[in-house]
Amino acid sequence: MVPGIGDALRGWTLCRRLAPAEFDAIAAIAERLELAAGGELFREGEAGDGVYLIVSGEVEVSKRTAGGERSLARLGAGTVLGEMSLLTAEPRSASARAITPAAVLRLPAPRFRAMLDAGSGAALKMVAGIAEVLARRLAATNAKLMELSERLDGAGAQDPKARDERLAELHRTLQVWSF
Repeated sequence: MVPGIGDALRGWTLCRRLAPAEFDAIAAIAERLELAAGGELFREGEAGDGVYLIVSGEVEVSKRTAGGERSLARLGAGTVLGEMSLLTAEPRSASARAITPAAVLRLPAPRFRAMLDAGSGAALKMVAGIAEVLARRLAATNAKLMELSERLDGAGAQDPKARDERLAELHRTLQVWSF
């Protein structure tokens, strides 16, 4: 295990349910990466390679749009990103790059999936933690969707079908922001 990995993982939400031996199993597969300002963590469309924990520094998540690159979030120390790649083989839905020099921990997807396939208690507990993160994000997405829906309602009388179509489009747009 690389020095400092255990300390960084101890405060990580995804590891909070782990027993000491399970924690050691996760720490053994973690990798520490150092990024210079402007360094890419991952790129939209690439295969997901693992989940990241920002140890220090700041990372920007962005998405390509018809109008160019759009910033979705600025994330700091303690933030988890890319957790979907531990569970699915879907391509990344956004890009992430360091805004400042940053240190991150990466749990490689292939090693984690091997643990999961072997029935590792540590991996299963982390999946429960990922489910919590995703549930919170979904709740926030739903709240934002309702806020936008109320704005549509307040914008005056509209054809209900057109309003529902706009609402469905907003929902699809918000879903892709789970990077």
